[in-house]
Amino acid sequence: MKHRDQVLGLLQKQIGNAAEVQEISATATEVADRWVNPLSGGREETNGLIYGLVQSGKTGVLTVTGAMGADEGYRAIIILTSDIDPLYEQTLGRVREAFPGIDIIGKKEFKDTDSFLQRIKCGTCAIVTSKNSGLLNTLIENFKRGRVRGLSCLIIDDEADQASLNTRERRADGTRSTINRRLVELRGFFDKNTYLQVTATPQALFLQAPGHDFRPAFTVLSHPGSDYVGGEEFFGDNSDLVREFDLNDIAVLAPGPQPTPTLTIPKSLLRALDTFMIGATFKRTNEADQNCAFLCHVSTRTDDHKHIVELMRKYKTDLTAGLKTKNHAILTRLKTAYDDLASTHEGLRNCDFHGLLEAIEFFSPGISVKLVNGETDEDVAVKSPYNLFVGGNKLGRGVTIKNLLVSYYGRHPKKPQADTVLQHARMYGYRRKDIGLLRLFLPPVLHIVFRAINKMERGLRELIARRPSEEFRGVYLESGLSATRRNVLAPGSIGVYSGGSIYNPAQVMRDESAKMSTERIDKRLEDLVDEDYVEMPIVDMQALIGLTVPDQREAERVWDPIAVGESIAQFAKLYQHSTGYVYVDRERELEAARRETQGILTGGESEKVPDDKVTLFLLRTRPGRGKNASWWPQIRFPDGQYAFAFSV
Repeated sequence: MKHRDQVLGLLQKQIGNAAEVQEISATATEVADRWVNPLSGGREETNGLIYGLVQSGKTGVLTVTGAMGADEGYRAIIILTSDIDPLYEQTLGRVREAFPGIDIIGKKEFKDTDSFLQRIKCGTCAIVTSKNSGLLNTLIENFKRGRVRGLSCLIIDDEADQASLNTRERRADGTRSTINRRLVELRGFFDKNTYLQVTATPQALFLQAPGHDFRPAFTVLSHPGSDYVGGEEFFGDNSDLVREFDLNDIAVLAPGPQPTPTLTIPKSLLRALDTFMIGATFKRTNEADQNCAFLCHVSTRTDDHKHIVELMRKYKTDLTAGLKTKNHAILTRLKTAYDDLASTHEGLRNCDFHGLLEAIEFFSPGISVKLVNGETDEDVAVKSPYNLFVGGNKLGRGVTIKNLLVSYYGRHPKKPQADTVLQHARMYGYRRKDIGLLRLFLPPVLHIVFRAINKMERGLRELIARRPSEEFRGVYLESGLSATRRNVLAPGSIGVYSGGSIYNPAQVMRDESAKMSTERIDKRLEDLVDEDYVEMPIVDMQALIGLTVPDQREAERVWDPIAVGESIAQFAKLYQHSTGYVYVDRERELEAARRETQGILTGGESEKVPDDKVTLFLLRTRPGRGKNASWWPQIRFPDGQYAFAFSV
């Protein structure tokens, strides 16, 4: 029997869609084609990335990949999770369910060294541990005591951009943060190992310097099933699932150190809760086992969480009492929520509103308000008809909330980081059958941020699909976003191309090494007249850039032909451009080196070309005094509040 077949059979039962299960199997197979052969001799290691989407079922790919590793000969499979208990328990439970023929060792079990080593030496084991310094150290010491270096090991790091990276990278002094140091030691212990990173937010991984031991050597895209609801549904141009509210409402909900914060519930939160009650009741009255969830995520402060819990409980009390007395204001609010959901859900539109009110009156005493943060042991199980979750970071990454219909989100950092904000998207998931009942409430400024992040994610995944080589991984950013936290990036390791800016090589080669390239560009541009421009396909512009020969001796690490070419292609894809402009001039007296953001134009040529598309200016230098002619490029990105970040 094959471990892989056991997992796939389980997934078929859970998902019920053979095509989607086959897609998961194909993704895992693609990973297996690139990992270290566990049965070959010698010492070998590699690292790769499974890049999924938030709440898209990456665990399915993770378990199938682990099962294939066991089938192919990996003796130890180590699964690393976040040090957040609900996420760890969630992963451990899924692994136990998925691997019926493998000995599963949890973090509480491997503290017994003798028992651990006996189990490790008896056969294939899957070890599930959180990324905790003490636990990782215990695990490493156990392996050392057992002298089992010869074991082949598959290390699967779930949420690999969290905690695993070196948070001292910016210091540039060679030191490592504790978890990062432990992971390096763990990876280095095994002669044969594959370190497999899994995340939906790989920005920090891709922005590690080329050759860095935590930058993926290969990337495999994990694709969601057809029932997935994600960024396009919430933040695409045709979305109708987002409702905006005044940012000032957050100050009421997150009063911080105020000694006696008011118990007034902001209208926007009332509207969100009313919307949830209508949608959840509709589901409950149609299917008796449907318990639904609401999420309020506006602060990391535990005092704020406790205050919001008080407001939620007040809402429950007021709603229950108001329905019994037929309070006009509450009935009017619920009718408004009903009308809103009816605009996007046909089934609700055909449902009797008064019947829903009767059901809410009956079920509302069972509303459950749960505080889920670092001070509580609450889980995210939905056991009541209505489950109102309040929390911060503990609800911010990896944890799946079943039947989450309405989210009220208001975390607003001054400098939002794309990967952190995206991980807060708990509203994503397999919710297609409920899509008309879904709502996200958030302030306009955060709506802009999420739309920008969705565009960034789309551009990055399209780039990976189009260019599987790991040489360039540009992260598109706009609206004041940064890609990730600065402390995991080395100083001077990031290049940026921004909207409205120009870039050029500092100098071009003019010796024999440029002759063939010059002739090939001459041939391609022979029909273009001087001091004029033409519209040209982006792919042809990329080819021209690739033919130029920058002088690397003068380089400032800004101009990179691959980075420039891929950035203009990514820009064109995101903005639905298939062409750009190419301006040509020949016999130019260009001699001195330039700064790579200075430009090579001298006679007002830039004004001759419209600025609504990417423009490539190509100037052919005049030969003479032992120098060959050479084409000197300059790129201009259209105006806009955007940038492409990439490692250099």
